[in-house]
Amino acid sequence: MAELGMVLDDLQVASSEAMRLPEKKRQIRPKGYTLPLELSKVPDFDELRLAIGRVTGEHETKSKKGGNRTKRLRLRIRWIGASGMSADSIATMLAHWDPSEEPTGDPKELSERVERARIRRRTKKAAPPKGQEKVPKTTATTERYIRDPEVIAWVLEEAAGNCESCGSPAPFRRADGEGFLEVHHVRPLGEGGPDIIENATACCPNCHRRLHHDPAKNTLRRKLIASINRLKDFQAKT
Repeated sequence: MAELGMVLDDLQVASSEAMRLPEKKRQIRPKGYTLPLELSKVPDFDELRLAIGRVTGEHETKSKKGGNRTKRLRLRIRWIGASGMSADSIATMLAHWDPSEEPTGDPKELSERVERARIRRRTKKAAPPKGQEKVPKTTATTERYIRDPEVIAWVLEEAAGNCESCGSPAPFRRADGEGFLEVHHVRPLGEGGPDIIENATACCPNCHRRLHHDPAKNTLRRKLIASINRLKDFQAKT
C-alpha cells in the first residue's frame, strides 16, 4: 500500500460490538500518528501495527477478559489509482502483491495491469523492463456484438470524411483513399444502446477515445447529441 502511494484516511474498530456504535465512537487513533497518514512516509510498519494494536485493545468494546473481542478493523484508504480499477481487482492486487506485472492476453486485465505499473513508476523509480523477445500467443473465446454494415456505411457516407464530433477532416487516408473515421455508438452497445443511425456517429480516433475514456465523457456525449439532429439520447439499460 505504501509503494502504491496510498493514504490512510480513517481507522475504525469493526467488531460486531463496535459496529453498533456511532462512527465517531468506532474511530481509533494510534498514539504517535496523525491521520490522514501517507503510508510511504511511515518509517517502521511494525511499530505502526503495534500502536494500532494497543489503541484497539483499549477501545470501549473490549471484553471482560481484557482486550478487544476481535481484531477486525476497517481502514478507509485514499488512492488515486482506484478510479481506474474495479473493487475486485484492487482486492486481488493487495492480497497477492507483486512488484511487477506479468504479461496477459486479456485486454481488460492488460489495461488494469498497465495502470498499476504506471502508478508504481510514478511513486518509485525503476529500471526499464526487459520485455519479451519472443511474444507468446494465446487462443481465447470472446463475445462480440454483431453489427450492421449498412449502418456503418450510411454514417460514414453522411460524415463525408469529417469527424462529426470535432468537425476536423479525417487525420489520414486509408489505402483506398477514403478518410479514416471510426463509427461510435453514442450509447455504447454494452450499455444497451441500439445499432441504428440515431445512435451512431463517425469520429476521428482521438474523439472516439475521448468519448469512451475522458472523465467528462457524459458531457461530451450530450454535446454530440445536441449538435447532430439525427442522434437520440438513448438511456442505459442494465
